[in-house]
Amino acid sequence: MKTIGITAHIDRPLIKETTERIIRWSEKNGLKCRLTDNLAEEVNRKDLQVGTNDLWKDCEAIVTLGGDGSMLASARAYGKHGVPILGINLGKLGFLTQVAQNQIEESLLRLKEDRFKIEERMVMEASIPNAASQVALNDVVVDHGGAFRLAKIDLFSNDEFVCPFDADGLVVSTPTGSTAYSLSVGGPVIHPAMEAMAVSPISPHTLALRTIIFPAANVLTVRAGSEDMLLRVAIDGQVAGELALGDEVAVRTAGYKLKLVKFDTKSYYEVLRTKLNWGARPIYNT
Repeated sequence: MKTIGITAHIDRPLIKETTERIIRWSEKNGLKCRLTDNLAEEVNRKDLQVGTNDLWKDCEAIVTLGGDGSMLASARAYGKHGVPILGINLGKLGFLTQVAQNQIEESLLRLKEDRFKIEERMVMEASIPNAASQVALNDVVVDHGGAFRLAKIDLFSNDEFVCPFDADGLVVSTPTGSTAYSLSVGGPVIHPAMEAMAVSPISPHTLALRTIIFPAANVLTVRAGSEDMLLRVAIDGQVAGELALGDEVAVRTAGYKLKLVKFDTKSYYEVLRTKLNWGARPIYNT
């Protein structure tokens, strides 16, 4: 690998210092860097500046600085172009990021020497009324938008009616997103190598409503059924639109897979144990 692109949410702590650290190592070791507009201005390196939307054109990998939100933003911006993305965690949880701060130089060397693997992740595409289609690495959420009443939602799979959802909303999740919002509302953990979509209710009004897992090839349609309530649509945590009575959101598998840079350091199950304390036994005082 000869050239990497660097992108970040510049309001995050340590962004400037970490970017300068990567540039110093890269210039010393013969690895070229390209920076998005705002990041180049932040570190005063206009000579490395590339238009934010064009970063993928000049790079063989994109390094994303920040937390999971930064990774989701990079996935939406660059995933469709097939450029692998590496996340360096400057946030808190960092479930999607691969590299800790004390591993930066080692990881850059691995990139330069092509000592890494590419892991592909399923991505969804959501068609929203009066808005452009958007992609989701984690989830598509339809909810009551803060109203203190139940939302009425109908779910269809390949135009076949599945069931009504009388709940605060529902979460349509990818396997990657199964450890995000979907998990917090009681959904299952799905290994990211699988291809499936999980639909989980948010605070359902009945005990008979639980997560349903659908084949990735299916097209899921979420229809608003509330007469006097606008429902809110969020894509990977970002509000994307509203639904009036009868409006629909169609969710399907995107025509590409996101490529993530992976090193042979931690398995998926180790990440579950260390990041989420999965399966941790309680500590008893004796």
